[in-house]
Amino acid sequence: MWSKVFKAQNYGIPTYKHQTLPVYQTQEFSFYRCVQFNEGLYYKTASELHNGNLRICSGRYSKLFPNQRLSYWADSPETARAEVKKHGATNNLLTFWAYDDTSSFIPTVLDRELLIIVDGRKAGIQPIIDKVDNGHQVTDEEKNTINEILSLEPDCLVFDSHAFKGGENFIFFEKGFRKLSLREIQLRLGDRKSPHSKSIYCAGTSDYVPYLESYGEYFAPILKVQRNGEYFQSEEYKLRKSVYKQMISKIK
Repeated sequence: MWSKVFKAQNYGIPTYKHQTLPVYQTQEFSFYRCVQFNEGLYYKTASELHNGNLRICSGRYSKLFPNQRLSYWADSPETARAEVKKHGATNNLLTFWAYDDTSSFIPTVLDRELLIIVDGRKAGIQPIIDKVDNGHQVTDEEKNTINEILSLEPDCLVFDSHAFKGGENFIFFEKGFRKLSLREIQLRLGDRKSPHSKSIYCAGTSDYVPYLESYGEYFAPILKVQRNGEYFQSEEYKLRKSVYKQMISKIK
């Protein structure tokens, strides 16, 4: 189908649907995530900040996804802010803007398979997530529903946000998270008398052209962007650079 199935997706992108299940394979997304900023996040590179978004599941979703490493994203900055505010965050926020790397003109990750997305609203997962959000226990049958979906090895689940009307949330599993690349990280100190913001840009243009060196940049007090040269010795940088060069050679 050639249509916009999800709000985080661009228009006119080919989307392939499972014959009977609400499982889709597609690309061209923008995802957003907000986290409360604290001074302990100064000097952490963009790479470290991004990878810190993937964590062992704990809290309200731990019974649904035991021992899974998850990352939570939204379809827009507004939805992402509403979600973090729902849990008591201040106005000092880091906002991550990511995209599925396969959509880039020059991909930089090895796994270039299209995103595999389960629509939780059509798969019976939305009411289960709503129960967990409201502090209720899930039944064994509901856990089985989750396990059946996980057996399909999706990259992420999508469900409606209750924090922002019309918004969509995405739960990414580790497999899917590894397909994401950064476009921008914005730091906004909104609790200051004179709010200011600063950004680290990791990709640009409508084709998501990557700026690999920017993954080594970090925020320093107050609202300065500097670069840690040690990042260029990391395995992540070397791998992204290798894939980047391979793709450039194919273009030439």
